[in-house]
Amino acid sequence: MGHHNSQQMSEAFETRAITFAPAPSITEGADPEASHLAMIAEREYANRRRRDASFAPGIFAEPAWDMLLDLYVQQHQKRSVSIHSLCIAAAVPPTTALRWIGRLVDAGLMKREPSLQDNRVVYVALTDEGRSAMEKYLRGRL
Repeated sequence: MGHHNSQQMSEAFETRAITFAPAPSITEGADPEASHLAMIAEREYANRRRRDASFAPGIFAEPAWDMLLDLYVQQHQKRSVSIHSLCIAAAVPPTTALRWIGRLVDAGLMKREPSLQDNRVVYVALTDEGRSAMEKYLRGRL
């Protein structure tokens, strides 16, 4: 990966980090455990981006985990996640991210959902199995 590409990716990650909202506060009627689990996932994702910023590009790469963390938090916040957005969250080149999305779909952890408004956009979401696996892991972090 050339310097120009890593600079573009770094800027994309910074943009993604800005749109990655702070952990939601527990609101009336919200499940406190679910909010706490989402906060743990969000912190883990943020720590991974901080780690990436401290070392040379390409040393750390775990795109599947980054995608699962991002999807868990975004779904908790009731946000739809496009494949494009998830590729940015994966912190790897788009072709690599797309391969990992395919693997996560094949593993039954994630599903693709076409947009009803724009047939060029495809959303991704955790399956029930994916959400359950994430919650099991995050509960272990409590």
